[in-house]
This record gives sequence, structure tokens and C-alpha cells, in this order.
Amino acid sequence: MNTVSVYKLRLARTLFNNFYRARLQDANGEDAGQLLIVPGLPLDRSQLPENAPVVAPYLLVIVEDANINKDNVVDFEEGVSRAVLAKFTTETTAFDHCEFYYPSPAFYFAQEEEE
Repeated sequence: MNTVSVYKLRLARTLFNNFYRARLQDANGEDAGQLLIVPGLPLDRSQLPENAPVVAPYLLVIVEDANINKDNVVDFEEGVSRAVLAKFTTETTAFDHCEFYYPSPAFYFAQEEEE
């Protein structure tokens, strides 16, 4: 049975508009990773053609560093999604989901199999 990890986020703004750096901490307060979070906010309807589709806001989560492997990546994403969505959702904006990106995951997974 898989258990979903509980994570805490420490956020910092960056020098770029709508880019946030996050330190991920596990339930024991230990560093569990570093993320770059970019909110994907739809344009105001007044700036779009009338027939443009309606889209929900989402969060792009770039995992820069984390202790993950092919066996725990799903639990990692679920736990991080819960923490990130809770941190970024406000009274006026409810993010629909997170999209995760990793720096060359095939490289890291191949290394693990060689050990």
C-alpha cells in the first residue's frame, strides 16, 4: 500500500513575474527538494475572441532537485500537488491541477538501474 507524503513549502518570489522558487520539506522538516513553480493563468475573457475555449488555471511545477525514483514518483507528485495547490489557491483563483516537469528523467532513472 502506498502512502502519500506530506510536504511543506517555503516560497520565495523570483526576479521574474509569476515565477516562484520553493523549498520542499518532508513531514520531519528535512529538505526534500527544490521546485520552480509557474502559475498558468488564463487571459481575461475581454482579451479573447468570443469563441475562445474556457480554460482553468494550472500550476507548472519544475522539479529541480528531489529524492525521487521510478518507484515513488507518483506518490511524490500527489503529495507535492496537494501542498502546492493548497498554497496557491485563493478566494479568487482555484487552480485546477499541477503539471510536473523533470530535468532529463530518463538520465536519472538509467543511473538507478546501473547501480
